Amino acid sequence: MLSHIWTFCLIFLALPLQAQQIAITLDDLPYVLRSRTTPQEGMKIIRDVNAALKSHDIIATGFAIGNQINEETAPVMDAFANAGHTGGNHSWSHPDYGTLTRWAFRREVGRTDRALKPWRQGQQYYRFPFLREGKTEKTKRAAENVLKNQGYENVPVTIDNDEWRFNSDYVDALDMGDQREAQHIATAYLEHMKERTAYFQALSQKALGRDVSHILLLHMNKINADHLDDLLAWYDTNGWTFITVEQALRDPLFTAPDLYTGPRGLSQIERVLGE
Repeated sequence: MLSHIWTFCLIFLALPLQAQQIAITLDDLPYVLRSRTTPQEGMKIIRDVNAALKSHDIIATGFAIGNQINEETAPVMDAFANAGHTGGNHSWSHPDYGTLTRWAFRREVGRTDRALKPWRQGQQYYRFPFLREGKTEKTKRAAENVLKNQGYENVPVTIDNDEWRFNSDYVDALDMGDQREAQHIATAYLEHMKERTAYFQALSQKALGRDVSHILLLHMNKINADHLDDLLAWYDTNGWTFITVEQALRDPLFTAPDLYTGPRGLSQIERVLGE
């Protein structure tokens, strides 16, 4: 393991420093909290998210849960694709991969693959629910083989952040008509995202000798519909360049050996360090 880490660090140290780059991804399409969200509200979420992305010239990648796609939510998928964004597979029912057999995992991927057919274009991307890719080397390799056989490329993240936790409280505050509390939660959310970005930048610099091309994890939810533009403006103001997932995945980080096996969902930076 140490030899892998040393070789990887030498590769990174030999690469030139680069500008801060980040790809934007959104999980749980069509939209989060469907039981509390009407189709009309779901369309407003996607329109507001699309507007924020457009204002910063961003082509995002969104990962859809197959069993959430139906006649009511298909217009949301249409709106995301028609805005030029890329759709990805986020499983059929959002299970923890560690609880599945290989056959069940293949079925989760395959069913959503068929559900996404109307919006498929270009490279097919997959993201593991909870970022959990397998508890053992055997289960990790099994998942890799299933994805490869079905034509998918895994898309990890570098900036993991639990941003979804803020959304639940934010929606609760809005439902109660408490605008002051909603704004307080939104402010805390934005500060949290800045802190998590700084943390993973520092981890990358300390462990790998340079910053990487980052992939940010977000969700298609109400707090992002209302405040994604604020977050993207912060990245913009602080010198970040927005790139696509395809561009981000060219970074050597994403082809380096994944040294982590276990139940946790981790950033790709942590995975290659075996943390």
